Amino acid sequence: MPEPADCKHTKTRVIAKDPDAEYVECQECGEILEVGELPEPTGFDESLSDA
Repeated sequence: MPEPADCKHTKTRVIAKDPDAEYVECQECGEILEVGELPEPTGFDESLSDA
């Protein structure tokens, strides 16, 4: 199991959700994060204008 500081949190599941926030648990390190704290995914270079 990676340390939370070293983990990229690529596998998560929603554990709580309300109108103001959504919380997820990392399946790899177990850290609980607010969705806004997750790093933006990389490698996806497409905009809605491409649809």
